[in-house]
Amino acid sequence: MVTGANSGVGFEVAQYLARRGAEVHLVCRSAKRGEEARQAMVAASGNSKVHLLVCDCSLESDVRAAWAQFSQGKAAPRLDVLVCNAGVLLNELTLTSERVEVTFACHLLFGTYLLGKLALPALEATAGGRLVVVSSGGMYNSKFPSWETAASLEGEFSGNLAYAFAKRGQVLLCERWAEEHPAVKFVSCHPGWTATPAVDAAYGEMKKYLEPMRSPWQGADGIAWLCVVDAAALQSGAFYLDRKVGPKHIAGPFFTEGKYTKNTRAEVDAMMLRLDEWSGGRPPPG
Repeated sequence: MVTGANSGVGFEVAQYLARRGAEVHLVCRSAKRGEEARQAMVAASGNSKVHLLVCDCSLESDVRAAWAQFSQGKAAPRLDVLVCNAGVLLNELTLTSERVEVTFACHLLFGTYLLGKLALPALEATAGGRLVVVSSGGMYNSKFPSWETAASLEGEFSGNLAYAFAKRGQVLLCERWAEEHPAVKFVSCHPGWTATPAVDAAYGEMKKYLEPMRSPWQGADGIAWLCVVDAAALQSGAFYLDRKVGPKHIAGPFFTEGKYTKNTRAEVDAMMLRLDEWSGGRPPPG
């Protein structure tokens, strides 16, 4: 199962898996673009086992409905790999119809935490089951702040900070789940700066400062590898770039890992508690 699979690295990962003969479920917000992607993959791979789940990963209701459609009433349907890739980077504060900030909801609260939680029994029932979370080098800019800051609907909005908070939260979530669920491999990763529609929309002319950028497949290669490599080769809880474990924090003085982007265990405990509360239907303020 791959979220955000109709374009960019999500499309490339899903198509790679289809070409290997896997049964692939595309989770896409747009039914039209999702169906176009599905048909393209079937044509390119000759694999008819490519399915579409229409779901906006920033909405709790959509995520729950998509999982119900996939599981068809089974407590643990067959699922080898879940790739949480769907995401956005917005420059203005935007709320979902459920009144949650879109970046936070899509990347972390519902698109990774809730979907991952729903998928856990299925992943635990499969030998070598794994959850691959597409984070970003943007997480190097911050630690996860207080919940009130990360989920805030008030004050001046910074799209880059909202993105960094959510991406750091994804890495922390994988670390914690790796501790709590040893039967599953949990890995986060950075695809590198990749020329995708989302990056084009977010950065516009500023993307020239990220050059040279990777092609979608170059960005997807390491993610695809995480999906298919023997589970014993993976370090659960680690952050990967280009098929290798990478650092989770930017360099500080004397080339040591910096501390200002690190969260305490108590801070992660608090984040996990609030993720559980909010993903369970607790209404957000305002």
